Order: sequence, then structure tokens, then C-alpha cells
Amino acid sequence: MKNLFSFLYYAIGKHFPNSNYPAGVFFSSVRFFFLKNFIKGAGSNIVCESGIFFGDGRDIEIGNNVQINENCWIRNCKIGNDVMIGPHVMILNYGHNTDDVNIPMIKQGVRNYPQTIIESDVWIGSRAIILPGIKIGKGSIIGAGSVVTKDVVAYSVVAGNPAKFIKSRK
Repeated sequence: MKNLFSFLYYAIGKHFPNSNYPAGVFFSSVRFFFLKNFIKGAGSNIVCESGIFFGDGRDIEIGNNVQINENCWIRNCKIGNDVMIGPHVMILNYGHNTDDVNIPMIKQGVRNYPQTIIESDVWIGSRAIILPGIKIGKGSIIGAGSVVTKDVVAYSVVAGNPAKFIKSRK
């Protein structure tokens, strides 16, 4: 059954208009119906806009009251409640082995990482990139265009490439 809903999501649901178009709320709800039936776990009141890639969904968990804007790439990730993810955000899931300089990197295989954790009440700005295995603490803000290479402490504002601590929200 998961394969059927995955197929429906990628074949048609992913391409439906966004929620701000006429009848967009209906299309968003149909997209969510397909999505919740093939990812590992989905809460309620999730808005997923068009063009989002979730892989096969087996490593994706999404909490309640989450908005994911268009054209995101999300893999191996657990997303808490009340999270906002801007357009074109990438949450990566693996890297490449590069340890042996005598073997071309393409032949060294992939390096798997632990699941990326995005705690509750997080805002991730447009075009941010979050490297695999990162934990973003509760109440944090990730600036647009940031490349997050290290864990983010709760209630922090980070930005830049690589993302650096800007200030605390407390």
C-alpha cells in the first residue's frame, strides 16, 4: 500500500498547485493524504506545498502544525511540531566516503549518518542546507541560505555558510 501512495504522491500529488492558488487548499489536503500514507509518521495539520521530495518516506516523521514550502528535499529526518520550512530547503541524508586517496571517491561508496532531528517551533529559511545527522534545537531560527554543518542549540538564531551563532532568542 505504501508503494501505491508513494506512486500517487510523485506521479500527481507533488505537481498539484500550492495552497495559495484557487482550490489550492483542496490540492494540499489531497497531497497530504498521499504523503501520510507512505511516510513513516505524520501528525495533523501539515501543509506540504508542491515539488517536495521525500525519497521513499521510510525515514521521514513529521509532527503537528508543520508547513513545508515548495521544492524542498527532505530525507532521514524527524520534524517536531509547529515547524516552518521555507522553499528550496535541503535536508540531506548521506555523504560519500573520501578516506582513501588511492581509490576514486565515486568508488568508495556512501557514508550513512544518524537521523536529522528538527525539534519543535523551528523556522528554517529559504534555500538553507542542513547536512546529515544534525540536530536543530527547539525554538531555533535558521537564516535563509545558511549551510548548517553543526548542531544548533535550542532558541538560537544561526546564519551564514557555514551557519554561525548570531544570537539567542531568550
